Amino acid sequence: MTKPSIALFVALLLSLTLAGCSDAPPPPSSPVLTETKAEQTMSPLLPVKWVEGTHYNIVADTTSEQKEIVEYFSFWCPACYRFEMVANEIKSQLASDVKFRKVHVNFMSFTTPEVQEQATKAMLVGRSLGMEEFMNTAIFAHIHEQGQKIEGMKDLKQLFISYDTPAIDFENTLNEADLTAAFTQNNDEIDKFQEHLKSVPNIIVNGKYQAKFTREMTVPDIVDLVNWLSQQQ
Repeated sequence: MTKPSIALFVALLLSLTLAGCSDAPPPPSSPVLTETKAEQTMSPLLPVKWVEGTHYNIVADTTSEQKEIVEYFSFWCPACYRFEMVANEIKSQLASDVKFRKVHVNFMSFTTPEVQEQATKAMLVGRSLGMEEFMNTAIFAHIHEQGQKIEGMKDLKQLFISYDTPAIDFENTLNEADLTAAFTQNNDEIDKFQEHLKSVPNIIVNGKYQAKFTREMTVPDIVDLVNWLSQQQ
């Protein structure tokens, strides 16, 4: 493939990714938070390249204690699968004081909520075993590259076993109290930002800023925006 062809392919891939997978539940009736620009505390040392309402929304009054980038995603969403390339670029350029983590949603129509929540638990098993990124990649590949179905925890467990995770380790981790707590936190975070999760992938930064990706943005632009937001108060 020639260099122009590669550039065109990347641009097309990014355009398809930014379209997202839209299947969110109807928003609750609570009012949308607003904040004037005068009330924002953006760093004066950084150029005002990114504009509220165009490149990000404010979705909470205060920031989280921990600087963090949270990606809301679904294993079944093709756009989330394609966004993995972008997420890896974001993670590779994170400041040392910023965490990146994923929240798996349960409201897509590709499969049942029960199966989606079992996939959430499998993601958390991978996190607990120190192999989250590896197994996330394996689950994405199982669905989008190999065209295989996931119909329940049995399929997810078998996938872990196929990548040399002993069945007993998977089962013990799945039944730990810490994993149950992490699963509850995952779903609480979906509920917290439900009215803003119109599609996935969706990025919430520092619990306050929702990144907005426009079609003219490049991968470096997206990385710059998200990492810039991570330094805002």
